[in-house]
Amino acid sequence: MSQSRKHRGFRTERVVAEYLRRFWEGASVGRGSGRDILNVPFDCEVKARTGLDVVGTLRQIETRTAESGLLGFSCFRLNGQGEKAEDYVAMLRFGDLVELLLAAGYRDRRDEVKDSDIQRCYQCGDWTLNDRCNMCKD
Repeated sequence: MSQSRKHRGFRTERVVAEYLRRFWEGASVGRGSGRDILNVPFDCEVKARTGLDVVGTLRQIETRTAESGLLGFSCFRLNGQGEKAEDYVAMLRFGDLVELLLAAGYRDRRDEVKDSDIQRCYQCGDWTLNDRCNMCKD
């Protein structure tokens, strides 16, 4: 790995830690083998690479979190992205995502249509979910 790529990786870790510090006051960069971001309640692996090794990254996260029991995910700074960590891409196991969605209140569908929602358009008589169908709204 070239020195510039290595320094970009180190800088990316600092950018991610600075962003997370807004929410977890003590967030800081870890050095050596282990967690990239310390003092947060999860295991965040930070990557700033040209190539994206999805399987290898998932294995790395699973190996670390199997021991710690923490939620693990990876944060990727893609080529062309600047230093706005909130724009970086995150990857986690699908099962972990589903658990997070359920915990965040996404258990009930908000797009579900019930029979009681279906009505007749009062102008043309076509079926609609509102008082008027899309054709008669204009």
